[in-house]
Amino acid sequence: MKKFCTLALFFILLFIYGNTKAESLHDRKLARMQRNWNNLIPKQSKVQFAGSMGMFSFGTGWYYGKKNQWETDLYLGFIPHLNGGEGHPTITIKETFTPFRLPVNDRLFFEPLTSSIYINKIFGQYFWSRLPEKYPDNYYFWAVNTRFNVSLGQAISFRLGDKLLGKDLSLFYEFNTNDLYVISAIGNKIIQLKDIVGLSLGIRCRLF
Repeated sequence: MKKFCTLALFFILLFIYGNTKAESLHDRKLARMQRNWNNLIPKQSKVQFAGSMGMFSFGTGWYYGKKNQWETDLYLGFIPHLNGGEGHPTITIKETFTPFRLPVNDRLFFEPLTSSIYINKIFGQYFWSRLPEKYPDNYYFWAVNTRFNVSLGQAISFRLGDKLLGKDLSLFYEFNTNDLYVISAIGNKIIQLKDIVGLSLGIRCRLF
């Protein structure tokens, strides 16, 4: 009888241990899935004026890295009606690297260098990716509707720490150029640096 009770107790403990371990693995799996879903939620929003992305562009995205030095943003912008022409929507995907932030005080931070690469696409009948048949072959060697851009800038950030307003608010500016401008300037002494470099201004709000 003793052996039977001991054996029964052993199987009961083994059953409890197996269930506990299974529940623990299940809980960890659910927690990991929850973290992955949370990482997909955009953490910041931006508004940018100019920058070869349209007159105004509105973006949302993520910041990440050990020191939150990387940012990935997706923008929707527009080029307004000019000289009686049609307006055009734009879309931009932008990657930004900020190597460090310098604290000015408890609530103010300065970002002395930001660098970005981004691809911009303009939509509309006058902006195409393949050469229309009305032009001779190789008349244009680039796609009119897509530009590859680079920029350098600076930013100043204010810590908000407010659930409603967000984590922090930043003001930034950037000097930018694109592949077509650079190619056009190579070997052309008439084109100066001011002709191929533009200035953009923006606001960034990190939500959490």
